[in-house]
Amino acid sequence: MRITLDENRLILEPNTPDGADLLRDFISEYENWMFQLQVEDGVAMLTKIGDRPTVCNEAINILYSSSNEEIQCISNLGHTPFEMDNRRYESVEGFWQGLKFEEEKREELASLFGKEAKKAGGAIQYKRYIRYNNEKIRVGSKQHWDLMQRACENKFRQNHAAQSALLNTGIRPLYHKPRKDSEVIPGAILAGIWMNLRKELRKEKGMESLHLNLLK
Repeated sequence: MRITLDENRLILEPNTPDGADLLRDFISEYENWMFQLQVEDGVAMLTKIGDRPTVCNEAINILYSSSNEEIQCISNLGHTPFEMDNRRYESVEGFWQGLKFEEEKREELASLFGKEAKKAGGAIQYKRYIRYNNEKIRVGSKQHWDLMQRACENKFRQNHAAQSALLNTGIRPLYHKPRKDSEVIPGAILAGIWMNLRKELRKEKGMESLHLNLLK
C-alpha cells in the first residue's frame, strides 16, 4: 500500500492485487464513516468514531416517502397503532385527518395509515372550527396543535417501534419539509413536537447523561 500526503489529504493507493482487494472492501464498508487519527508507540492508526451523518449531526427530513423504514415509522403516516381517548388509531395521520369530519366518520379514518389516510382526509378542507370531546377548537390554533402533540405522545409512548425509531435519531435535528407545507400545522411545528418528545424520552431513559459522558 502506497501512502502519500497531499496538502490536507492522506492518500492510500494499492500497489498489489491483495492491497487493491483490501482497500475495495474497506471503502465498501466504511465509505460514509469518519475516523480519528491516533498515534501509539510511533504507529499511526485511524480509529472509527461513527457514521458521517451522526458525527456531523446532520438534520433529518422526516417523510413517509423516505427509503429508511425508521424514518417512515416516525412520520405521521407510519403504521404505528396507539390508543387515545378510548379509541384505537392505526396512525397519527388517521387521527389528524379524521378531525375534519363529523364523529361518525372518524372511526373509519382511525383505521387508516400511509397514503390512504392522507388521501381520505384530503378529500375535504378544514372548516374554521372542529369539535373534539365536545370542545370547540379553532383550526390552526395552539389548542389544535395540542391535539397533535397528544397524538404523537401517545404514539411514541405506546408503540415500541415508533419510540425506538425516534430515539435512534440521537440528537440530530429533525425537520419536516414535504413538497407542500401544511397551512394548518407547519412542518416546523411538527418537527418541534417530535424533538421535544424525543428529549423527554431520552431524559427518562438516562440517555442525556450518557451523551454528556461521551463528550467528556
